[in-house]
Amino acid sequence: MRRVWDHVAGRVKYLDLVAILVKRELKVKYRGSVLGYLWSMLNPLLFMVIISVVFSFLMRGIENYNLYVLSGILFWNMVTVSLNLGTSAIVRNSSLLQKVKVPTWIFPVVPAGLGLTNFALSIVPYAVIYVISGRAMPEQLWLAPVLFVLTMAFIAGLSLGLSVLNVFFRDVSHVLEPLLTLTFYATPVIYDRHASAIPEAVRGLLLLNPFTHFIEAFRAVMFGGVYHVNVQEFALLLAMSVGSMAGGLLLYKNLRKKIIFYL
Repeated sequence: MRRVWDHVAGRVKYLDLVAILVKRELKVKYRGSVLGYLWSMLNPLLFMVIISVVFSFLMRGIENYNLYVLSGILFWNMVTVSLNLGTSAIVRNSSLLQKVKVPTWIFPVVPAGLGLTNFALSIVPYAVIYVISGRAMPEQLWLAPVLFVLTMAFIAGLSLGLSVLNVFFRDVSHVLEPLLTLTFYATPVIYDRHASAIPEAVRGLLLLNPFTHFIEAFRAVMFGGVYHVNVQEFALLLAMSVGSMAGGLLLYKNLRKKIIFYL
């Protein structure tokens, strides 16, 4: 574990470069767009409207269902943007890696910053709707900064590991999209895991999905209500984040010298 920590600490100096690359990705993404960054705010809202209209009659037991869905969509958008772009990041930047001496691990981590930036922009309309709804502030809102760090570490570790594997097995990026679609329905984004309509056995299976724990923790700090992060749940989130980062870094460390030969 100490070796992994030293490996991480030695790369903090590259954070400025990561920030520059995140800005580049944002400029490329919204180049030629009339609304530009506003799409980061509008897309979750449009998705919320569609989901609310279609599923609200099935989820009548959830108070402020619009906000409930939107909080889940904001989290899931951050995950999908980070993983989809992160998995193909090394292959996508192969020409740059062959010309410039830049640490390879930076490119899979950059999309996590992009996902977090989109999330930050999306918080604006969410906060407006939250205030209009008159809902009380979540009791665990103070935990949000820590939860963001844990979530970013978890996603960055996954992105790094998948991006390295994608260099050697290009099918990884193609499999990821349908896999994320299946995972979306296996994660309580648009429904409540505790709803009476969901069988007890299925509730247990949903807990095997790590994103279930992260999204319910997000709901505790953004939506409140019955959601609460206890000590055991926080310890699990911490363990999954550290495990993801450690796994991604170890995989990268073992294969990094071979990467350039497969690009």
